Amino acid sequence: MIRRVRLYARLRQPENKYPRVPVEFDRNGRPVAVKGDVTNYYIRIAGKFIDAGADLAYAVSRMQTEQARLADGVPRQEVFQSASHPVVRDKVPGRVRLSDAVAEYKAELRTLDKSKATKMVYVNAIDSFAKSCRKEFLDELDRKDILTYIDWMRENLPVRVPGAQSQTLRNRLTYLGTFLGKHGVQLKKSGQRQAKTDPGLLFRTDIPKNMKKKPKKYEQSTIETLLTNADEDQKDYLEFLLWSGFRDEEVQFLQYSDFHFRNSTVMVQAKPHFGWKPKDQEEREITLPTAVTKRIKARMDRRKATNSDLLFPNQYGRPDNHLIYRLHAVAKKAGLNLRGKRAGHMFRKTAGSRVAKLEGLPAAMEYLGHSNIATTALYLAADTSSLKKKLKSVDEIYEKHQLVADQ
Repeated sequence: MIRRVRLYARLRQPENKYPRVPVEFDRNGRPVAVKGDVTNYYIRIAGKFIDAGADLAYAVSRMQTEQARLADGVPRQEVFQSASHPVVRDKVPGRVRLSDAVAEYKAELRTLDKSKATKMVYVNAIDSFAKSCRKEFLDELDRKDILTYIDWMRENLPVRVPGAQSQTLRNRLTYLGTFLGKHGVQLKKSGQRQAKTDPGLLFRTDIPKNMKKKPKKYEQSTIETLLTNADEDQKDYLEFLLWSGFRDEEVQFLQYSDFHFRNSTVMVQAKPHFGWKPKDQEEREITLPTAVTKRIKARMDRRKATNSDLLFPNQYGRPDNHLIYRLHAVAKKAGLNLRGKRAGHMFRKTAGSRVAKLEGLPAAMEYLGHSNIATTALYLAADTSSLKKKLKSVDEIYEKHQLVADQ
């Protein structure tokens, strides 16, 4: 017997037709947007459909919850009945059930002025905690429940960037801490207060240690190889990444109207019609090299685009959530393997490192849109030319030492 829960989207089509089509998921488990006018989502269990609302994030969460119950051995018919007719449990005065708190928090998230990506990471964090936890009430939570959650994440979360899982675990604990904090449960013990009787569930030593990696950027030879193997459209994308320092989402929602071609500048600004805002709600303006601005203007003319058009849309003219695949395609053609290496983000580091070297850290902080200069300092990669100078200096010292030793 196939123990599976499927998610479907209901589409509005001409002539009052409303077909249901399955929602596909990419290799990272993220839902792929369904083409067309989606009116609602449904979960299919035991051959029957359950209304999961109009919000995709919520529908995915519902599907994952029921899928987990099936995996635990609950019969399909029982899962269908409980999903269709949730059991109404009496409230216990002074106590809050974990499941109720999760449902309330997710409903609250939908009303907050946050990006879809931000809402999704919070939903994923609390949903996965609810899956790993066997306690019914929030006031029953203890340190062992959080340690169990950490183990659950290590076993179940995919590792997209080798060596970066600890940072993912730390991020999810932060999101979980925000959720628990709203109900008066302190997740981490603060400062030097690390005694058993101090507030907080986790000791400092319980939190996964993040391996501090030395920031890296692309070597000039790698950049030249990529540009040599790119076609005209791909060069537009690579050149813009290299000289703008834009984040992935900032590029996804970039329109020609964001450019001031005469001044050779481009703006990062909110796009209410796409439901998108810049990180930390901060807009900024970047000055581009004249050659890059001319390339973008030529792209606009070549594609007969209007000011309202996206610079790098998907095939349907919508924001492309998979821009990184364009870089992967060029890398594959060039015989380079950039998968799993945050390849697009390294362009941003390369651009920021260049600005820091020429104009200093404050200029790089403003250029990258950071709110803290310490973040910029940790973010930037060392200049390889400086490393070559160091090597030359060390070799000279070594040779002098050898001469003294031989005498």
